[in-house]
Amino acid sequence: TDTPPAAEATPNEPTTIEKLRGLRWSIGSNAANTVFVQYTFFGSVFVLFLNELGLGKGQIGFLLSLLPFTGLISIFIAPAVARFGYKRTYVTAWAGRTAIATFMLLTPWVANTYGLDVTLIFISVTVAAFSLVRSIGMTANMPWVQEYVPVTMRGKYTATNNTFASVVGFGAVTFGGFVLSRIAGLPGFVILISVGVLGGFVSTWLASFIPGGAPVPSRPEQKRQRELGTALRDSNYMRYLIGVALLTLATVPLGSFLPLFMREEVGLSSGNIVLLQIGTLAGGLATSFLWGWAADRYGSRPVMLWGLLLRMSLPVLWMLMPRNSPVSLYIALSIALFQGLADMGWGIGSARMLYVSIVPNDKRSDYMALYTAWTGIAGGISQLVGGQLLQLSQGVSGQFFFLTLNPYIPLFALALVLPLVSLLIMRAIRLTESVGMGEFVGIFLRGNPFLAMSSLVRYHLAKDEQSTLQVTERLGQTRSLLAVDELLEALQDPRFNVRFEAVIAISRMPADPRLTTALVE
Repeated sequence: TDTPPAAEATPNEPTTIEKLRGLRWSIGSNAANTVFVQYTFFGSVFVLFLNELGLGKGQIGFLLSLLPFTGLISIFIAPAVARFGYKRTYVTAWAGRTAIATFMLLTPWVANTYGLDVTLIFISVTVAAFSLVRSIGMTANMPWVQEYVPVTMRGKYTATNNTFASVVGFGAVTFGGFVLSRIAGLPGFVILISVGVLGGFVSTWLASFIPGGAPVPSRPEQKRQRELGTALRDSNYMRYLIGVALLTLATVPLGSFLPLFMREEVGLSSGNIVLLQIGTLAGGLATSFLWGWAADRYGSRPVMLWGLLLRMSLPVLWMLMPRNSPVSLYIALSIALFQGLADMGWGIGSARMLYVSIVPNDKRSDYMALYTAWTGIAGGISQLVGGQLLQLSQGVSGQFFFLTLNPYIPLFALALVLPLVSLLIMRAIRLTESVGMGEFVGIFLRGNPFLAMSSLVRYHLAKDEQSTLQVTERLGQTRSLLAVDELLEALQDPRFNVRFEAVIAISRMPADPRLTTALVE
């Protein structure tokens, strides 16, 4: 259900006011972490860096698989993390993983001194150590986030967090593209990795101010009951895990190797490839608050499923885009913009469903540990499969009707088929939310949605009775179901004239069960 059970009893749990004050530190920490992510192990910069070193696609896939595989340890360390404290574990691990990332700055020296084979071993050890420490931090992060973000603000928090992260990402991507276009070879990558490491340490410092995450005291007289069996018997939870795993297998390899596709098949330069992330960030930034608002108002499921459905069209768009053309960059930016829109819908909807509806608050430690381990395994396998598929399909070429065949076709096929299966599984999750995918779209298409959205903003900004009356009248004139909640609220207004105007406005609206019931009452 969307109604969370009682919170897990932890000592010194922050009050709601403390949680609200701590959200700005969380958002700041995540924004700084965006710089670290873009310039180290997770952005296109890292894939291009490995390609610049001379590593093959199979080797790159192996290195990328190390990042998620270590998430498996979450199952085993979750009780110890809870006893040590979610906050203490996260901050310590985040500082550790950033320190380990600094070893990547030595990679050019290792390559020049010892050759490619030793370089591969050096990077593998560094990535493995980084991944292990990061997985410890992630084991603590998810239960901690569930504690300090109020349920009623989950969608709004995610939207705000993504907005700030996108703005910082804009700056990071623009700077990264500028550096790589001006400084050729490995020195440009070293500069970006250095900036990323600095962002990682700033992120850790900001996270230290977030409240909550206190140690869960152990009881020597009573062994703590693990909830892994309960989680595995939870049908909603298992459907969610299977759906996420299928989507991971479909999209992670394509996302990792898309920069190489853009360089080898489309003909874009490294600087322009990095700049493509601006399109993704812009799409997410433009729609973040809309997705978050819709998730809080209409539920997680329709937002998540529509985001997933939109993502299914991306591989078709990538396959059909023009190659080595003056407009290739602009078409790629447009597709990236659409990708940001779809990713934001999926991300906000699926995160809200996980934290609010799927994971019981009093069992969050083991549920989240199993989630981290499961997604780690799926992510690791997806990278290995993606790298090997590319390695095996290097000889693919030719033309099939209007489709240009290339080694990346198997990845595009996976990204087209598996999300459809994931969509069918995710639709089977049983929640109390009553808004379906069709009804969700209908809410935005009926009446005048643009006038309705502007009126909603004005309604919440209205300061006096006259302004409220005028906006309430406009809400009825929109004939849009987006205004239902505000009109129901106006019916409960202590001012008679506002209530009277709400009755008149509702009479102009299309039929809706909630409005009809309210009028009858």
